[in-house]
Amino acid sequence: MRPSFRSSAISRIALAACAIWIYGAGAAWAGGGGESLTSLNNLITGLCAFLNISSCPQFPTITQAVLELAGLEITPPEMVRALNNVPPGSNVDAGNAAAIPPITFPLTTATSPTLSDLLSTLTPLAFIDSADKHLDKSGAEKNNGTAAAAQLYDPDADTFLYAVASGTSVALSGLTIPDTFYLFYDDLSRSNANFSQGRIAAKFSLPLTVLNSDGMTERPVAATLQYIAPSRGGLPCSASTVSGNFSGSGTQTLMAGQVGVNCAVVFSASPTSPRAHAIFEVQIPLLVTAATDPGHFWFAQFSTNGPFNPSVPSAFFSDDLGFAPAPGVLGANGKYIGIAPSAAPLCTSVSCPVVTPPPPPPGIFALCADLPRNGNGQALVPSVAAYYAISTAGETLLSAALPATSTSVCPAL
Repeated sequence: MRPSFRSSAISRIALAACAIWIYGAGAAWAGGGGESLTSLNNLITGLCAFLNISSCPQFPTITQAVLELAGLEITPPEMVRALNNVPPGSNVDAGNAAAIPPITFPLTTATSPTLSDLLSTLTPLAFIDSADKHLDKSGAEKNNGTAAAAQLYDPDADTFLYAVASGTSVALSGLTIPDTFYLFYDDLSRSNANFSQGRIAAKFSLPLTVLNSDGMTERPVAATLQYIAPSRGGLPCSASTVSGNFSGSGTQTLMAGQVGVNCAVVFSASPTSPRAHAIFEVQIPLLVTAATDPGHFWFAQFSTNGPFNPSVPSAFFSDDLGFAPAPGVLGANGKYIGIAPSAAPLCTSVSCPVVTPPPPPPGIFALCADLPRNGNGQALVPSVAAYYAISTAGETLLSAALPATSTSVCPAL
């Protein structure tokens, strides 16, 4: 039987120190400029070389770089920040190991486990929606149309984001091999279950990735899911659409199922509130391959657990190829689409920092949501803004900078 994904904090701390020595980044991790985004990206480049990752991602924000390092090394994000002089208390984080048993979709009050049962095993991020005022570093009011991350105990928090991967359960081992990504948006502001049929009830940003037919190259697709309440008797996601440049030739608007996305809204109690309220569910296939994400297949390649934490095996043993749409949907070269494990969105030639200062332009949150308040006909409110990464052990990591230190924004949904 292979070890569980859940390792002790002591072993993770010890192996993080070993990782520093392995690829020679000791000076930067000890504080030699490690607090800069450029230094963090340089660490990722060195780690890529060690893990034989030929196409090494680079990141436009410190939060993303921290998540990527944490995911590749199976190290808590808090430790990555501490060893790189990133100020404590600047971010809120959540981590959820791959769900066991595999998740059925959609989860409701009648499934086993119920939706509330599953959420009680997960750690969310908390947010205060943008209808409320927030304060910037000087204490002045700040509201840029993006939800503000908050501590879980903040009484003003009104939306909670849960994220977890799940997939095939391996008999006798107690492991789950992830192949699907699940997002749960816990909207305390909405207790009215009467959505108008055919109208947009919520919007979500989805950082999707297309794997080309060569199996070696990818391209990002910034997509927007519009949850549209279906007609009576219709399947939960049957009227919902996803917009994005899937073909590479301009924005398309497709039915959600055409790119493998599933969605639903359930009215249920949750760990954050005993009163029934809206919980939006989104299901996306994972796109993780040995060619594009070799660090996630360490055990499959070498029959040993990962180099940084030998007590934790890599979770991926065969390629997760996402979803294969109908011919032409992804253009002439595209073959599969899904969500990749890296802390998207990655740098472009203009957004990736070369030197610091000057500071890079604001980053774009990967996971954003505009959610409804009570009543029909009200405008949707920006309610979630976060980054994610999926570790080599299949753990989903979430993080967002607190308002006083955040420069990232959400795209227009």
